[in-house]
Amino acid sequence: MKKLTYSLLPLGITVGLCLNIAPASATLLVRNVIPDAALSIDGFGSLSNNGVIQANIPTGSTIQRAYLYATSIWDKSPVYDVIFHGTTLPVSSATILGPEQNPATTARWDVTSIIASSFTGGLQDFSILENGDNDGEVLVVAYSNPSTQGFTSVILDGELSTTGDTVEFNFASIPYTGGAFLVSLASSYSRQPSGQFTQIDVTTNSTNNRRLTTSAGGADDRTTGELSDNGNLITVGGIGDNPANVDPTADPMHTNPDDEYYNLALGNSANPAPFISLGDTFLRLTTQNPTDDDNVFGMFITISPTPVPEPSMTLGIFGIGAIGALISRLGKKS
Repeated sequence: MKKLTYSLLPLGITVGLCLNIAPASATLLVRNVIPDAALSIDGFGSLSNNGVIQANIPTGSTIQRAYLYATSIWDKSPVYDVIFHGTTLPVSSATILGPEQNPATTARWDVTSIIASSFTGGLQDFSILENGDNDGEVLVVAYSNPSTQGFTSVILDGELSTTGDTVEFNFASIPYTGGAFLVSLASSYSRQPSGQFTQIDVTTNSTNNRRLTTSAGGADDRTTGELSDNGNLITVGGIGDNPANVDPTADPMHTNPDDEYYNLALGNSANPAPFISLGDTFLRLTTQNPTDDDNVFGMFITISPTPVPEPSMTLGIFGIGAIGALISRLGKKS
């Protein structure tokens, strides 16, 4: 089990982050820490190799950063080129994520200029055409506007080890003072209901090794094809997903309730107490894939200083503003 530690220091904003970049051997690396920004996140998988992936960006926003990820099927087949919104993205121009912790390969392209020149505001389709059998794509867009002031967004990617990994954030200089703490997980080659799943445990000052979920994974973002097919096994928490429906007692052999989208400022169905509490100074996420067959390649975090309401009120608050842009449609996209 590898351990990845970051230190969070003030940047002079309400929720300021300054992350120390992890060593090259770490399985997840911080790509960007973006102050005053929220994230739009969506996934796409299809056996027909073409369709649309979405972004939900309020009109008048400024695009700070945008990445498109593509992942191969599990047996180390190549990642194929992608034509994204009319622009060919060759694998030769992509960054290949490392280290090689499993038999999948994941590529990342910077598509900031494409999104910045193409978005029209609101929920928008962007065309995808795969030049081969990728397991799918994930689009992450960081944007800012007056409603995202005081937010902080963090983009991490790489390859988590299926046998166990730990990502730890230390923020002793600015203890947690409240607000949403959204975590989105991106995973490929994962099927549910089946034996393929990732479990996540959370440790903070106020909770110790507490189970967040037993059923992260599943091909929730597939648009065509059977659940068992290679070429469409992709999921990421984002548009259309609900961060308040996590059931840590779910059996992934028979059900798939998890949206890979979590608000750690809330609890889950087993315990309504928040996973992160006022005054906490560190957060540790421990992941493990007991069946050694999930490619967890991305973790995307948005921290908001907005006070968090009671769970019964959560969806009403999340339906508006910048965070609401991430979950314009509730429920699983598949």
